[in-house]
Amino acid sequence: MSYITRADGKRFVIPSYRDTLTATKGNLIKREVQLLSKNYGEYVALQRKGLDRLEVAFSSEPGILLGETVWEYFKRPSDLIYCELTSDPLKAILVIVKSGSVYLEGSFPTDSIAEELLVLKTLNNKFNVYVQGNVPIAETRADGKFSLDASSVRAFTVLDKPVFPVLPIVGSLQLQPVDVALRKQGIGTLPIKKIAVVILIVCGLWMIWPFLVEHKSELPQTIIGVVNPYQLYIDELTSPSPSDQVRAVANTVSLLLTVPGWYPDSVTYDVVGQLNASMKSLGAKTKVLFDWGLKNNFNPTIGTEGFHLTIALQLPIRAPSDVVMPINMTVGELSDRLRAVLPGNVIDVSVALDKGKFSELGLAISFQKVSPTVLCLIGDQFKNLPLVLSKMSVNVENGSLTGSITLTALGT
Repeated sequence: MSYITRADGKRFVIPSYRDTLTATKGNLIKREVQLLSKNYGEYVALQRKGLDRLEVAFSSEPGILLGETVWEYFKRPSDLIYCELTSDPLKAILVIVKSGSVYLEGSFPTDSIAEELLVLKTLNNKFNVYVQGNVPIAETRADGKFSLDASSVRAFTVLDKPVFPVLPIVGSLQLQPVDVALRKQGIGTLPIKKIAVVILIVCGLWMIWPFLVEHKSELPQTIIGVVNPYQLYIDELTSPSPSDQVRAVANTVSLLLTVPGWYPDSVTYDVVGQLNASMKSLGAKTKVLFDWGLKNNFNPTIGTEGFHLTIALQLPIRAPSDVVMPINMTVGELSDRLRAVLPGNVIDVSVALDKGKFSELGLAISFQKVSPTVLCLIGDQFKNLPLVLSKMSVNVENGSLTGSITLTALGT
């Protein structure tokens, strides 16, 4: 379930996707948020984390963020575990905050709570633990209950009353339509305050102009700045090369195929460079997966859908392009190149979107039962073309890869 409805009708949402974006240019952040919303839901909550970071959470349902609301209630400790029985005694609400960010949240069967918490034993964090009701979490070892080592617990509190029915509603934690949320954060909108300052400066200069004319011997030449009409085109291509991204995903899948006793079932890669692999066991213990993941710079997680390894693929930004190709030429060139490595018609084309001086065209490229090496060859066909990769989805079966690559082509 993607949300939990309280008795008073308030809906607390479990987001389908969370991430932290680097707050660089407003237009780039706006574009990233809009692209992510196409994949993860049209409702978003945006929270500033310092001057240069923005936390995003997406959902297909409106409502209030569950994890952050619980975290606010307990005064935002850096590391938190909260567990409370629901009206169904076989289920419990569980929220985990790790290093100041929500790590896991939702309603879980009580007999699966211990499994959800198992990964915490591999961390060095010190948690503030809050429990309410007969949940399967204890301060010390007890039959049928999960307990952390004493070194991993900052404080353990057993609450007398449930918290969920009395959680306060925090306005900034409500998921809103993407455009509304971006506008409230002032992202991708006209900078009204800056414009007002410029107007005041211009008015001031106009008022003192007669004085300057009277007392100057010669006015300096005025330098007029010209705005590049293709700046938005350049900004959209200020991203890693899709060729590098596909090669990095293929190499990461090859690495995941070496996990002892485990294999990747499916892999997704998104516009902000986050790769998420759903892992299945061949009989090996969970500790093997976690140890391997941490050794190879992956983040092991346990969710409602099983075990995952995630990693942020850090790739360089491509060199800026000063050439704008006709968009039909781009698609035609890409189609010709792909025929050399993929048989048949593998490109689906969407309706073009007019961006003023240029257009955008959505492309979806499908592939079936290819090796990681062939996937690298597919990526090589994207070189030196005005393409932006927004998503990759890969299913793995006996070492063969089947999936799709979603791109945006830019051009006149």
